Amino acid sequence: MYEIQQFDHYGIFCRYIGLILRLGGLALPAPFLIGPVIVSTLFAILRTSFSVPEKIKQISFILIGISVGSNVTPEALLSISRWPFSILLMILSVITIIFLCKIILQNFFGMDKKSSLLASTPGHLSFVLMLGTETKADTTKIAIIQSIRVLALTLITPVTVVLYSGSELNDANLQREIMNSGSLVVLCLLSIISGLVFKKLKLPAPFLIGAMLISAFSHSTNLTPGYVPNLLEGIAFAILGTVIGARFVGVEIESLKSCLISGLTITLAGISICFLATSIIYKLTGIPFIHIFIAIAPGGLETMVAMGGLVDAEPTYVAFHHVMRLFFIALLIPIVLKKII
Repeated sequence: MYEIQQFDHYGIFCRYIGLILRLGGLALPAPFLIGPVIVSTLFAILRTSFSVPEKIKQISFILIGISVGSNVTPEALLSISRWPFSILLMILSVITIIFLCKIILQNFFGMDKKSSLLASTPGHLSFVLMLGTETKADTTKIAIIQSIRVLALTLITPVTVVLYSGSELNDANLQREIMNSGSLVVLCLLSIISGLVFKKLKLPAPFLIGAMLISAFSHSTNLTPGYVPNLLEGIAFAILGTVIGARFVGVEIESLKSCLISGLTITLAGISICFLATSIIYKLTGIPFIHIFIAIAPGGLETMVAMGGLVDAEPTYVAFHHVMRLFFIALLIPIVLKKII
C-alpha cells in the first residue's frame, strides 16, 4: 500500500489553476469541465490527497441545475409526446449494455458473475457498491471500472458533440442575457429547499434536479428571465470536473492498470450501443441526434445533464432519461443479482 503525498493547499491550488489555464489555451471543448477533469485525475493518479467539500459540491450542482433549467421553454415542452419511444429504447440499451459487458468482463477479463454484473451496470455507483459489499463482490474493481466509465464518457462526449455538430460547446452561452442577482439568489434559496426535500425522498442528484425544476418553472413562465453569469457557471463546471477526477484519489497504480483495459473496453461497447439506439430514436422522432445521445449515454447524471445544457438540449428531456435509467437500474440489478448468487 503506497503513501498518499500531502501538499500544502496553496501549492496544490496554484498548480491546479496553472494547469487548467494551460489546457484552456489548447481550445478544448468545454474547457472549464474537461480541464479540471484531466488535471484532477492526474493529481489523483500522482497520489495527491484532495477532495471537494460536500457543501461546495452541492452549490456547484445548484448553479448547474439553474443554468440547465434556464433553457426550458413552453415550445420545448410540447415535444414530450415523442419521449415514450425514446425512453423505451434507452431502457433496452441499458439492458443490452449490462448483459453484453457482463459477458465481456467474465469471458475476457476473468471477473466473477457478481462483480462483472455490478461493474457493467451503467450508473448508480453508490447503490452498486452497496450491493457489492452485501454480496461480497470485488468492490475495488467495480469502483475503478465504474470510475473509468464516468471519466471516459466525460472526455469523449464533448469531443463527439464538436465533431458531429461542428459547434463549440463553450461558446453556447456567451451572448445571452444575464440574470439579475436578486433572481439568482431567490432561485438558489428555492433550489436548496427543493434539494433537501428530494434528498429526504432519496432521489438521485437531489440538488441538481431540484434546482433544474425550479429554474425550468421560473423560466418557462418568464418569472426570472436571463441566465447564470458565465463566471459562476465556469466555476460550477470546474468543481464538477474536480469531483469526477477525485474518484481516483487513493486508487493504487497497479489496480488502475489492471482495470484500465477492461474499463475502456466496456465503455466503448456501451457507447457503441448508445450510438445505435440514438440513430434509431433520431430517425423515428426527429429529436436532434446529439440531444438524444447525451440523454441516453451511460455517464454520470450530473455530468450528462450539465453537458446537455452546453448544447442547448431540452433539459427536462435529458434529465428525465437519466433519472429513469437510475430508477430502472435500482429495480433490475437486485433481481438479476439474486438469481446469480
